[in-house]
Amino acid sequence: MNSINTVPTPDNLYWPPRKSIISVQIKNKSVITQWSDNQHSTFHPIWLRDNCCCEKCLNFITREHLLDLRDIPLDIRPESVNIDEQGALVVTWSGDGHISRYNPSWLFAHSTDKNAENSVEKLLWDASDFSEPPSFKTVDGLINEELLYKALQTTLRFGMVRLRGLTTDKSLVEKFALRVGPIRETHFDRIFDVISKANSDTLANTSHYLAAHTDIPTRESPPGIQILHCRIAEAKGGHSTLTDGFKIAQDIEKEFPHHYETLTKTKWCYANRAGPTDYRWEAPTIGLDDQDEPFEVRLLPFSRAPLKARYEDMDDIYAALRCFMEKANSTQYQIKFPFKAGDLIMFDNRRILHGRGEFYPKTGDRALRGTYVERDDMMSKIREYEQKLLKESDE
Repeated sequence: MNSINTVPTPDNLYWPPRKSIISVQIKNKSVITQWSDNQHSTFHPIWLRDNCCCEKCLNFITREHLLDLRDIPLDIRPESVNIDEQGALVVTWSGDGHISRYNPSWLFAHSTDKNAENSVEKLLWDASDFSEPPSFKTVDGLINEELLYKALQTTLRFGMVRLRGLTTDKSLVEKFALRVGPIRETHFDRIFDVISKANSDTLANTSHYLAAHTDIPTRESPPGIQILHCRIAEAKGGHSTLTDGFKIAQDIEKEFPHHYETLTKTKWCYANRAGPTDYRWEAPTIGLDDQDEPFEVRLLPFSRAPLKARYEDMDDIYAALRCFMEKANSTQYQIKFPFKAGDLIMFDNRRILHGRGEFYPKTGDRALRGTYVERDDMMSKIREYEQKLLKESDE
């Protein structure tokens, strides 16, 4: 293994030796490195000092800072820089003469001058791209680590995946979910059954048609990843639907910018109105992050509370929501497919809207079992697998 991997880093991850530093200089107060591919990176002195990973500045067991940011002078400057025999960047700091060493692979990966190298790019889609979810067939009903990794990557990329050929055992969905992360418990319980039953407190447990929707926007943070396992599919009807809410958001922004602004700013309240719980939350249909990019969609048409808005704004607000809903349920965006016994679908509940056609209980039984995990649990699991693959590739 390359010697630079023995140079400590602030975390316990494996950073493959892809780039080396061939020269380094101080310019004004910054440290500038030249890499083996002739790229240059500029590092801020406070950032470098803050990420020193010597034993005085970092607890090697917990990987937590020992150095307090308040103890770093705002005018700190590098006194000298060099590259040692292991290829590490060495910085001697002005003032106290503290010496910091930086692993070049870690340093390159965190360079502010390079584009982020995402292992999986999110791809938006509509019904021209898929007729059914991207799918993987299991071997003898088993999901090995490689298949689970592919399923998680696919969910991150497209927001959805389907695994086929599984057993119909009641315990399967819980066992599968726990391989991804802790189960997100909600007022629907830890594990829930989707079956038609009399006097249900949710339309999901009827045989009715369900328009495209996301689950539990009644909470401040809706569940990130939904997992549904089909155990029985004897009844006629009941096709499943999936729609990419981010693709709809993208297209509305281009086609109807006024609607897009309304959908990103107007808060709708979703509420559990049947009792005994009283969960409710207000948020826009399209939630934007600090880069003004969608990070979530919220739509549960059958649980909308009365709109609270000025009378003169209501025409625009209703028109915008109707535009989103029409696209979400249109053949242009929505895919329809049979949900067969032994199938499992996993999708991003804050990106993908799901729905169901009406089914007919008198023609046979239909039983799904589901649960939720969080997006960050899925991301953690993906990174775990990526670390394993990186180590194996360099051994």
